[in-house]
Amino acid sequence: MRKKGKKRAIMVIVSFIALISVLGVFMGGIASGKDIEKKHTAEYAPIRSLMFIISSHTSNILDAIMMGDYDSVKKEAEVVVEKSESLLKSFFPEGEPVGKWMEDAGISGLDQNNPKVVQAVKDDVEKYVLKITSSAKKIAEISTKQNIAETYNNFDLMLRDVCFKCHETYRAKWPEWPEWMRIGGG
Repeated sequence: MRKKGKKRAIMVIVSFIALISVLGVFMGGIASGKDIEKKHTAEYAPIRSLMFIISSHTSNILDAIMMGDYDSVKKEAEVVVEKSESLLKSFFPEGEPVGKWMEDAGISGLDQNNPKVVQAVKDDVEKYVLKITSSAKKIAEISTKQNIAETYNNFDLMLRDVCFKCHETYRAKWPEWPEWMRIGGG
C-alpha cells in the first residue's frame, strides 16, 4: 500500500508541476500577444496594415512568377491595384486631419497643419499611387503572354521605380548593412 501511495503522491506532484509549466507558457503567450496587439493598434496602424497587405500581395506576385503561375500573377497584381487605390483615402481622409502617419514616417520638419505642405505631399503620394497601379496593371497584362522574363522585369521595375522610391521618400532611412554582411557580399 505504501508504494501505491508514494506513486500517487509523485504522480500528483508531477502533474501539478506539468500544469504549472503549461499555464506559464500559455500565460506568457497571452502577454506576448497583448504586447503585439498594443504595438499594432497605434494611431497609424490602418496605414501600416494596408502597406502590409500590399507588400504581401507583391510577394505573392513574385512567388507566382517564379512558379510560372500566370493566373495568380494576374490576380495578385489586380489586388495590388485595388489596395493601392485605397492608399490615398487612408493617407488623406476626406474632411479629417491628415493623421500621425507623416510624423511617424520619419519625415523631418513636416508641418501637418500647413495646407501647402500637406497638398504637396498629397500630390506626391497621388503620383506614386498612379505609378504603382499602372505598373501592377502592366504586370497583369504582361502575365497573359506567359513570358517569365518579361513579367519579372516589369515586376522588378515596379519595385525599383515605385515602391523603393516612395519608401526612400516617406520612410525613415533604412539602416546600413552591418560591416560583417558587407564583407560577405550581403
